[in-house]
Amino acid sequence: MIRLDRAAAEPLHQQLYRQIRDEVISGSFNGSSSRLPSSRALAADLGISRFTVDLAFSKLHDEGYLQCKIGSGTFVADSLPETFLSPRRPNIERLVERPPRLSDRVRSIPDRRTGKQFDFGIAGAPGVSFVPAVAALDEFPIAIWERLRAQVLAKKGAHLLQYASSRGDPDLRKALATYLCDYRGARCHPDQIIITAGTQQAMMISAMALVNRGEVAWIEDPGFYQARRAFGFAGATVIPRPVDREGIMIARPSKQRSPKIIYVTPSHQFPLGMTMSLARRTALIDFARTCDAYIFEDDHNSEFRYTGPPLPCLQGLDNAGRVIYAGTMSKILYPSLRLGYLLAPEQLVEPMIKIRAVMDQHSPAIDQATLARFLTEGFFLSHIKRMRKLYSDRREFFIEQFNNLLSKYFILEIPEAGLHFVAWLRRKADLPVITRVCAEIGIRPSPLSSCFIKPEINPALTFGFAAWSRAQIREGLSKLAAALNSKLN
Repeated sequence: MIRLDRAAAEPLHQQLYRQIRDEVISGSFNGSSSRLPSSRALAADLGISRFTVDLAFSKLHDEGYLQCKIGSGTFVADSLPETFLSPRRPNIERLVERPPRLSDRVRSIPDRRTGKQFDFGIAGAPGVSFVPAVAALDEFPIAIWERLRAQVLAKKGAHLLQYASSRGDPDLRKALATYLCDYRGARCHPDQIIITAGTQQAMMISAMALVNRGEVAWIEDPGFYQARRAFGFAGATVIPRPVDREGIMIARPSKQRSPKIIYVTPSHQFPLGMTMSLARRTALIDFARTCDAYIFEDDHNSEFRYTGPPLPCLQGLDNAGRVIYAGTMSKILYPSLRLGYLLAPEQLVEPMIKIRAVMDQHSPAIDQATLARFLTEGFFLSHIKRMRKLYSDRREFFIEQFNNLLSKYFILEIPEAGLHFVAWLRRKADLPVITRVCAEIGIRPSPLSSCFIKPEINPALTFGFAAWSRAQIREGLSKLAAALNSKLN
């Protein structure tokens, strides 16, 4: 029953293969003992070359539909790869689908925002959302970056297309070490730098290197929700620690287990914005040494400080090798670059490199080489200086407009650094209406409650300001004020 169409786009040998396969599966050859015509006979019968038949037979043999018996010919295979597709097989009752059996690791992830938290309009998209912690990406010097990228490709060529070191690009590590020592007050050398895919990966590496399942990790409360997710995913028991005006509070009940790792944002506490005092920094390092713990310093937005120079990092005060320092390029350059770094105590470097190699081997070599040039040729520092000036202007304008238009509903807290504000609600009962109005008009501040492990007492929203121009800030805040005035007055 073979029918070949010589005018079809499908090759003749493919048509022959497909039709014989379908006949075999349907049982038309009367069982597995059936013998097929020889390739010579079939070619003559169909008026095609023997080579065409041999191609079809060869593919059917390779896929397990046919078998050759020396001296006897070609037969249907005893066991077909697609027997279960045969229409002669009795219908099997469809099994009831069950939810997948998930690991405890997945169920422990504390919220459902994964994959959705960035599905909104940001800078460059229509409208103004005031999403927190979004940089002014339209101000990034793309032309300079692309020129440097072309130069490193021309110089290093195919070398950048191969697998790279799990430590990171040597030139980039050297440039980062110089920057951290000169501008962040760190004490380090390039061999202590490990290039990562951002701060979250740095947290995962640190937790997996230091914390066994069930051991304790302290994080600030309120704090960076990704820290809670990363340490919990690594198997740590996450314990929230309150913060006051000096930073994380160290005192704990005597029966409470000591932490193995302590996550802090000392230069600019996220999300509240205070700076950890010198006394608290010294006490924290002493506490970590006493209980044999490590401190994970997330140097969050330290470059964007608007009252005075950037403060030195906690790592620069550490004489005991207890501080793990982490930084990222997401807010300084652009988030999709996915480049960050760890500055690890010397005794932790090799263990952390082993973990990095298991995770994803290394970050893109081309991007690392480009960033190294961006740093060494001065573009990094000039970009920070320019963006700090731009953000400072937008920050002052946002404060003025917000207080003029929305002070009847919010008390705006003004931090010394960062890319967002915390706005405390004057009346807790207004929260449902404010939340609904924001959703209706496309304003997307983040609820401060998402940063708490323990429930917060007073509700607040966090507003980003850095990604939008003065005109956009005025437009967005005016729209929000008009909508709230119509609903709450």
